Amino acid sequence: MNISKISRVAGREFASTAITKGFIIGALVLPAVIAAIMPLVILLTMSAQPPADTGTVYILDRSADVSETLVDRLAPEAVEARWKERFDDVKEFAKNAIPMADDQKDQIDQRIDQASKTIRYPEFRVIPAGPDASIEELKAEMQDQVASGAKGKGDLETILAIVDIDTDSTRKVNEEEGYGGFQVFLRPKLNDETVSEIKDGVRWSIRQRRYENAGINRTQVLEISDVDERASQEITEEGEKKASTGITTFIIPVVSMILLLIASMTGGQYLLTTTIEEKSNRVVEVLLSACSPMELMTGKIIGQMCVGLSLLIVYSWLGIFALFFMERMDLIDWTTIVLIFVFFILAYFMFASLMAAIGSAVNDMREAQSLMTPVIMMMMLPYFFFTPVIRAPNSMLSTITSFIPPISPFIMIMRVASNDPPPVWQTGLVILVNAVAVVVFLWFAAKVFRVGLLMFGKPPNLRTLIKWVRMA
Repeated sequence: MNISKISRVAGREFASTAITKGFIIGALVLPAVIAAIMPLVILLTMSAQPPADTGTVYILDRSADVSETLVDRLAPEAVEARWKERFDDVKEFAKNAIPMADDQKDQIDQRIDQASKTIRYPEFRVIPAGPDASIEELKAEMQDQVASGAKGKGDLETILAIVDIDTDSTRKVNEEEGYGGFQVFLRPKLNDETVSEIKDGVRWSIRQRRYENAGINRTQVLEISDVDERASQEITEEGEKKASTGITTFIIPVVSMILLLIASMTGGQYLLTTTIEEKSNRVVEVLLSACSPMELMTGKIIGQMCVGLSLLIVYSWLGIFALFFMERMDLIDWTTIVLIFVFFILAYFMFASLMAAIGSAVNDMREAQSLMTPVIMMMMLPYFFFTPVIRAPNSMLSTITSFIPPISPFIMIMRVASNDPPPVWQTGLVILVNAVAVVVFLWFAAKVFRVGLLMFGKPPNLRTLIKWVRMA
């Protein structure tokens, strides 16, 4: 094969795909825009609230012990105070979860403060109905309101809920049966926030009365229960570093696998599309007059590999920058970054070989769909394995799937990026196995590509593809 011709085909393939406005916008501008508008999205999500519910909550307190506490708990000023606390929590989350400069954090604070003034919280008129009131009559009244539609949810006369509290909710009748509970009857289509405020208020009030009846100070209980935990540290050979626990143990392996999938699927999809277009437009006949089928296929695969590689480089450095900004570079090792690119090349060549074979065998994208289905299913398999692989990177399942091409690179990068990476010999052996698999995939694709490129008419099935491999 002529290296010069292959490089020309690869350069043309890369330029026709990567040096376009659409690709630049999708690969570079779009992620930057998403990062820039993320704070705005948080604010819009907060402000995209349905109209606040306003109405009456009837309390049927059979214990005659909870009503007073619950009335105070659901009072408008108490509900407003709790909502302000939640906005403060949103501020902390936005500033800690999203990398941003100090001036941006100040803007976030100001906008959240503005949103807290515009977003209305539910307003309740709490009416104790008395222990002897008929719950059936209260439910009938609510049903009549719902049926007539005369009262809307913004009217204080509207019955939002009826709370039925058991007689023994705060005092045990006997030790064997324990405490009683409560039941809430709700108006249809209430906001989730409204339902949560009512139910949480009832639970809080019942617990408060239980504490008081038992002679227990709730504040002291909370102080005793609350244990301050400083950030965990891992003792390594280099010294101390932040411990990777909870969600951080999943972030790097999953993101590494997704990066591999995006880069491989993007390059492979472009390869399939350009091959089909050149074949249907008969451009391929002109190209074959200047180079051999093998040179054309090799150049196209290498060119689209550079497209996927450019995406991988951009997104990898964006991720590294985010980790550096958040001072969590301890979550990733430079060996992992190198292996991401190694496994990308292996994964890409296997899937690109299949895409090139499919593109040369069909005449349009509609015909390619049936042959693409098994390939897409193979690329989706790593999603089904990521939880068991991350939880137990060196289990039998993780080890076995690491040696099954073409999903092997995706499984292996999750194992490498986990807290318990595999032995070095396994990583080397997996790379060797996948290198052999790449040769087999390229051999199969070359056979199909050589015959199918100039074939027109009825799309082939699996038996026809095997026949083409034998013919070539």
